[in-house]
Amino acid sequence: MKLRTLIVLGIGAAIGYTYAKRALAKDEPAILKGPRDESSSNPALRIISGQAQRLADQATVKSLDAIRSARRAIRDRLGEDDAAWN
Repeated sequence: MKLRTLIVLGIGAAIGYTYAKRALAKDEPAILKGPRDESSSNPALRIISGQAQRLADQATVKSLDAIRSARRAIRDRLGEDDAAWN
């Protein structure tokens, strides 16, 4: 490796480092930083959002149960052949 190539490579690395450092230090307006207080003072809105969260949780559980039962059915159809799952 020639000295000239090493110098060009070093200058390129230094420029890339300073550019990346500057880009990472810049604030992104679309990203919120810190905790957000999303609790509402409206009691009706709190009740509705709580019920929506419970429904979402129930849907998640039912979805996971359906996936497990589908896997169980596939495993039963394939038999005890473990090579099909690896």
